[in-house]
Amino acid sequence: MTLRFELNIDQDPVMTIGQTELHAVLRVAGKRLDGPVPETERCEVLIIDCSGSMGGPNRRSEGRRLKITAATSAAMTAIDTLPDGVIFAVVAGNHEARTVHPPKPADERTRARAKAAVRRLTCNGGTNIGTWLTEARRLLSSRPDALKHAILLTDGQNNEPPAEFERALAACEGAFVCDARGIGEDWVAHDLLRVATVLRGSADAVVDDADLEAEFGRMVEAALGKVTPGMLLRFTTTPPARLVSLRQVYPDRADLTGHVDALGDRAFELASGSWGEESRDYQLHFEVSHADAPHFTDLRVARVEAMVGGERRGTANVMVHWTEDPAASTFTSHTISLYQAQDNMSQAVDAGLAAYGRNDLAGAEREWARAVRLAARCGNQRALDELRRFVEILDPDEGRVRVRPNLSHHDVQLVKVALSHYEQAPEEAPAPTGPPWMCDCGRTSPSTANFCIHCGHTHRS
Repeated sequence: MTLRFELNIDQDPVMTIGQTELHAVLRVAGKRLDGPVPETERCEVLIIDCSGSMGGPNRRSEGRRLKITAATSAAMTAIDTLPDGVIFAVVAGNHEARTVHPPKPADERTRARAKAAVRRLTCNGGTNIGTWLTEARRLLSSRPDALKHAILLTDGQNNEPPAEFERALAACEGAFVCDARGIGEDWVAHDLLRVATVLRGSADAVVDDADLEAEFGRMVEAALGKVTPGMLLRFTTTPPARLVSLRQVYPDRADLTGHVDALGDRAFELASGSWGEESRDYQLHFEVSHADAPHFTDLRVARVEAMVGGERRGTANVMVHWTEDPAASTFTSHTISLYQAQDNMSQAVDAGLAAYGRNDLAGAEREWARAVRLAARCGNQRALDELRRFVEILDPDEGRVRVRPNLSHHDVQLVKVALSHYEQAPEEAPAPTGPPWMCDCGRTSPSTANFCIHCGHTHRS
């Protein structure tokens, strides 16, 4: 199986003279192509934290097993999941990286040897995540055309200087995709999210180590579902338009602006990682100008192409329509407004944490109430469930909450990771039919929204 890509742009192209910011959502869907299945080599690296803290129990888990026991069980499950022929390796990480099973094709013999090596893992030393990733890159460097994936499990905060960690991440970018998971209580969301952003994977946490084996199995199965090793999103802008920012907003939220490569003054590329039959949404922000542009006609701001091995597999256009009528440019895409509401939810969580840190409990309650309302309105059940770690939710629709005392580091990290997963806007979104409406909070929302995208209160017409 190989893929074609459907690219669809959701935007309101109408802009009034003088406006300069144009926003659009790009939805990319990998679709099956009929024909012979190309033979693509697959590689998997399991990176297991073996620092000293992994030798302790997971106090958040009902069984309170040693974390390394849960990790080795999960790693062996992942090894058993690999089909014959997949090249796989196992890296034990602490303040250094040690390959305990070198890259070998999976078969009955190599699986047995790898599992024996995993059973012998011991815990000591610190946590140098960048060093572990560098070792994975070294192991995979001889296979440039393969589908390459890594799973990283850690229970602690990265001990490397931030600059050293970022250098390691930058060197690994594009070399493989990595999914990062936290276990126990002391991991840091920022570390996992940086790995996921730069290496185009996902970040999450496993609270109960009884769920770790299933999670490893799911990650391996998802990796096996990828069929296109590297798809490039190419953006070619029409002067004087300029690409300002690019963010992935579904399924995982990540600011990818700093990971776009310039091909000249007008062309840019984003390495989007490996793909299977799936859908991802990206939010685009352009700076545009009406100078010397004809009015009342559709003009192209940018062409977006999905490129695989130099071949174009899909295309779409971002448009602008200049008008002198200010009322004509008041419509907002329903898709854009839904993602904006979830951005506002995340900002409310951060504002609440800042207030809580100042011992301003009333301020924290106010902001987290706003976050709860927006999570409920957007249908983001994951965020709503995790926010219960911060507040007792009395009424999610009205946002009546009560702040819980003594928030833990672990609670905060779990919520931060949960906020990296947004709900996708529906494909059949309602079209704008009128001007924006103003909420009692003093801010406007699009006509398609039945709630304020800033505070979450219901639209009362």
